[in-house]
Amino acid sequence: MDILPTLLSALLFPGLLTALVLGLLFRALGRGGGSSPAPNLAVALGSREGVCAAASVLLAGLGLAALPWPLRPGPAGDTWLWAWAGLELAYLIALAPALLAGAPRVVRASIREAQIGVFARAMLWGALAVALALHADWSAAALPAHLLALVAALGLLPAAILWGPFAAERSVTGEGGAAGLTPGARELLLLAEDVRAGALVAALAVSALPTGLGPGWLGLAVAAGGFLVVSLLLRRLTGRLPRLTLPAAIRLGLLAGAPLVAAAALALALAA
Repeated sequence: MDILPTLLSALLFPGLLTALVLGLLFRALGRGGGSSPAPNLAVALGSREGVCAAASVLLAGLGLAALPWPLRPGPAGDTWLWAWAGLELAYLIALAPALLAGAPRVVRASIREAQIGVFARAMLWGALAVALALHADWSAAALPAHLLALVAALGLLPAAILWGPFAAERSVTGEGGAAGLTPGARELLLLAEDVRAGALVAALAVSALPTGLGPGWLGLAVAAGGFLVVSLLLRRLTGRLPRLTLPAAIRLGLLAGAPLVAAAALALALAA
C-alpha cells in the first residue's frame, strides 16, 4: 500500500480536513447561523467532554475517508464497513461523558439521544449498504434498489443526526448534555456535532447518488449538490414540528424507516 496517498486521503481529502469543512458548511446551510467563536482548545481539551468531542471529530474524518469518494488520492476499496464504524463511534464517544455524568437530568437527556440516534443510524446504514453494494451499477434492474435506499436514507437522516423533532432534549437541563460545561468545551461540542452531521449528510450523498458514474469531477459535483440540497432541506425542517418523545420517535422509525429499508434490501436481492 502506498503510504503517501493513504495519508493524504485520511488527513486532507476526503478525511479530517474535509470533515471540518463540511461541518462548517452544514452549520451555515443547515442551521442558517453565522460563524461561531472558535473553541479555545487548550481549555476545552482539559475536560473529558472536550477530549471526547475532539476524538469524535477525528473519527468522523476517518469514517469519511473510508467512503468511495470521487477523485480520492488513496485506494478506493470496499471499506464502507470502516466508514460505518468510524461515524458510529464518532457519535457514541461524544455521548460517553454525559452518559457517565452524575447529574440525572443530563444522563436522561443523553440516553434519549443515544437510543434514538443508534436506532436510526442502524437503519440508515442498512439503506446505505444497499446503495453501496450497487454503487457502480445504475442499470434499470438496479434502479429500484437505489431509489428505495435513497428515500429510506433521507427519511431516517433527521433522526440519525438528532435533527428537528428528533433533536436533543434541552427542556430538562436547558443545555442538554452540555449543561455545566465551560464555554470552550461547549463550543467544541457544538463544532463536533456539526462535523458529525455534515459527515453523515456527505456519506448519504456519496453512497446513494450516482457519484461513481462518469469522470471524477462530475461525481464530486453530484456529491456536493446532494450535500447542498439535503442541508437546505434539513434547515426547512427546523422548528416546524414538535419534539417527539422517545417512544414516538422509535415508532416512527419502525413504521416508516424499517419497511423502506426492507424493500430496498429486497430490490437489491432481485437485482443481483
